[in-house]
Amino acid sequence: MADDLSIEELLAELNAHARIEQLRSLVRAAALDAAAARRSDFASRFRIGSAPTTGREHVPAGLDRAGAQTADGNVLDLLENGAEKPAERRLLGALLALGIADRMPESVSEEDGLAAHLVWLAAHTRVDAFEALDAVLGERAEGIWRGVALIAERPSDVASDFGLTEALVAAVALTTSSAPAVRELRADVGTRALDPAVRAVLTRSGLPGDDSLLSGELSPAPYGVVVTALLTVTLILALLSLLRAIGRLALSYRRPAELRLTDRGLELTHRIELLGKVLRDRATVVPLSNLAKVTREVRYARLGLYAGLLALVLGTYFGMGLFVDGVRVPGGSLSLLGMAVLMMVLGLGADFVLSGASDNVRGKCRLVVVPHKGRRVCIGALDPRRADQMLSSIANLSAAAR
Repeated sequence: MADDLSIEELLAELNAHARIEQLRSLVRAAALDAAAARRSDFASRFRIGSAPTTGREHVPAGLDRAGAQTADGNVLDLLENGAEKPAERRLLGALLALGIADRMPESVSEEDGLAAHLVWLAAHTRVDAFEALDAVLGERAEGIWRGVALIAERPSDVASDFGLTEALVAAVALTTSSAPAVRELRADVGTRALDPAVRAVLTRSGLPGDDSLLSGELSPAPYGVVVTALLTVTLILALLSLLRAIGRLALSYRRPAELRLTDRGLELTHRIELLGKVLRDRATVVPLSNLAKVTREVRYARLGLYAGLLALVLGTYFGMGLFVDGVRVPGGSLSLLGMAVLMMVLGLGADFVLSGASDNVRGKCRLVVVPHKGRRVCIGALDPRRADQMLSSIANLSAAAR
């Protein structure tokens, strides 16, 4: 059965058919004519009137019913009587994609017209060629995908009878392709589409197997341990955190960001929002060849360090106070001096223990991108599982590039 096979296995099975050239030519001609005439009864048992949906003129000379038989049904019967089973519909979609490969569009307008026909067929009939499009055409499908993206963004500009239904079908079709060029199209159109439903389909991060996109918020890159300690003791770190909190709560200061992995490298897009207005929108690309490392840190990764520093400061403060009191006592006070030493040792010990305890703190995480040349970039509020998937994908691409 066709629905038990991968699309590559189905295409290989069809290409081995003795009459494959006639079958794919037949399905292409019949399907595109039906799309041009807007015959929603194409390949359906529910037909308007009694006219057959194939059309006698589309049947190649010498093709009889015996020659149209495949493992998943007779192509002539499916076109005339309807394709109802998933395997039958998948068969027609694969044959349509193969037929498109025989005669590719020669101009942008032809690519847009073909894309419109394919979207209309997928939306209103039981024939959908998008699953097989990349497997059949490879990079040659990019022009057709650009036409599909245009429909998702502005359907009425492509055809006067196109609307939200066709836009949604086009958006869903874009999400089924794993080609890098189509992923870029999906991202671009997702930022421009006006309809919220279309935009949601194109920008949702939970696509099956889509580990190439992370959505979070730009955050300051983490400081080293020494710098963190100095900023903490001087209260500068607390002041910076207070200012950020005031901006976020009082002024709705936000820095939403997306990190996308493409064949060009890591692409970061982010914007700065204040009081709901976009102040700046920027995109940055870090090629894999310029990538020094990408690390993942859990949320509150420095919490143990901050707590340890606090314990050290308090222990030193009270310990030094007791030490001075012990020295001031005539003849000295061994008990006060001992308490002073004990307080400072306890503070030092608490700092050592708490500074190493942060590895057990789990929650949201952030990714720190460190290029060989350029500034470090940090994106926070990320899901740890998806961040791990991104790291794995980066490692695989880096290994393949070597």
